[in-house]
Amino acid sequence: MDLSQLPEPLRARMAERDARPALRKVRDFLQTYVMDAVDLDEMRADLSDTAGYSTRSLHQDLEALEWVLTAELPTGTLLHLVEDDANFGLDEDPTDAGATVFLRRVVDILREVLESAR
Repeated sequence: MDLSQLPEPLRARMAERDARPALRKVRDFLQTYVMDAVDLDEMRADLSDTAGYSTRSLHQDLEALEWVLTAELPTGTLLHLVEDDANFGLDEDPTDAGATVFLRRVVDILREVLESAR
């Protein structure tokens, strides 16, 4: 897609979204696709619907999620992302380690959806 052909307000909005820090992108992703999903299968279906139209933002979300999983973040950050932004309770392991396991599952699903969209 030739972005230069888009109206200026749309290009400006895209540039604004692209410039968000990785942590903000992850929060937005979790609040959009995970927070209200009944389970990860519903999240997968929503991601697949989005990928049917465009994968641009999903690729950015994947990159941001991968960054979050490798970055040195303050203790409790990953747990906060999962329990608050994703609204997903980690009853078995309510720690950053448990949150890492959950986020890796989300990353795996997102990768599968993007692969299927090719």
